Amino acid sequence: MKIVHKRIKEKTKLAAITKKLHDYAYFETIVIVSLYLVVGYIIDSNDICMTAGNIPYMLILLAVITLFHGFESGMIATGILASAMWYFYPVFLYVDFLISLMMTLIFSEFHYYWTKRIREAQTNSQYYEIKLNELSKAFYTLKTSHDQLEKNYVIKPMSLRHSIRIIKESNIIQEDKYENFLKLLETSYNVSIATIVYKQDIGDNFKIISKTVDTIEDINFKDLLIIDALEKRKPVYISDEATKKSKYIAVIPALYMEEIVGLLLIEKMPFMSFNKENLTSVSILFEYFSNEMRKQKILIEHTDLGVITDDEFRFEYFRLYDLYKHYRIDSISFVFKIKDPLLVERLYTTTQKLLRSLDIVTLVKQEKYQYVVLLFPFADKASAFGFMNRLLNRLGDVKEKDFEYMTFDFSKMNLLEKYLNVRYVE
Repeated sequence: MKIVHKRIKEKTKLAAITKKLHDYAYFETIVIVSLYLVVGYIIDSNDICMTAGNIPYMLILLAVITLFHGFESGMIATGILASAMWYFYPVFLYVDFLISLMMTLIFSEFHYYWTKRIREAQTNSQYYEIKLNELSKAFYTLKTSHDQLEKNYVIKPMSLRHSIRIIKESNIIQEDKYENFLKLLETSYNVSIATIVYKQDIGDNFKIISKTVDTIEDINFKDLLIIDALEKRKPVYISDEATKKSKYIAVIPALYMEEIVGLLLIEKMPFMSFNKENLTSVSILFEYFSNEMRKQKILIEHTDLGVITDDEFRFEYFRLYDLYKHYRIDSISFVFKIKDPLLVERLYTTTQKLLRSLDIVTLVKQEKYQYVVLLFPFADKASAFGFMNRLLNRLGDVKEKDFEYMTFDFSKMNLLEKYLNVRYVE
């Protein structure tokens, strides 16, 4: 049973019309050019493309189509106009055709760079939003762990963050990890009966972890509370006016890359524990745990850069690498190769102080050399060298000749791995 739910967004009429126009770009191009030729035939049957006037109507038409829809639609329009010139004119207007073709190519370049900048801005914004959300969840989990530890340190010392890490790193199958997480919720927040519905992969079918339900088909996805949570993409509780008739008292979704990857369905919970503070904590912990499980799965699937033992660094690297594969938006890895242990420590410590909020650094130790590896999201080589200049200015007495350095973009990931794995002999 595959459940697909799209995010519901409020769209303006202009946005809806624009989307439809883009969905049927080729058809719209053919219709517009055909109407243009019909109008030209009505005005002057001997000049169907309207090339004789002082106003370049044909270029205006090509500019509108190409700048809005891009190269393919522009070439379709140019081809139709060229065919009309061939069949309806005694002599083929090759000068007008070449001018039209040249301007179509120029317009398509403008369209390409403009849409590329928009796509890069959208991708950057989405990545920053995801990172902010993850850091917020991690911070709240740490705060919740501290509060829980403070309340129970005399009779039951524990840390929720530590418990989640133990569950995540335990050598058991994924289903058992989700089951252990349910036990953790039962111990910490008195969640008596609950069901977890989760996806193994993005876009995959839902799987189920429950003591009361055997198969995913037994889950009623038409339940009002579930529908409400899927549509709003946020936790929904039985106290809401629209969700009084439901089997569950709370439905909490977990999101990853704007897709719902899991649902926590709470059926039973003591009245005294069913309060806003506990439900907020459960919601944060569930999404944090779901994201940690997905991180772990991604790291298992990617076997590259095994020499880097920092899981956080590798996860961010592969997440940015996926963006590069889909949208060709590159990032830069900058590697310092150093032999002197003291210089390594100084450079690594100073680097941590100079990094921007999204930049990442890790340390790779080999037999003869150590590598300080930095990752600059959505940056180019100029940004990496600018960072190195700031680093040298901060250190003062360190010069470029004291270490070796190289830069790698995502197209050279295999070279980065080879560079970090090189063994040197005295």
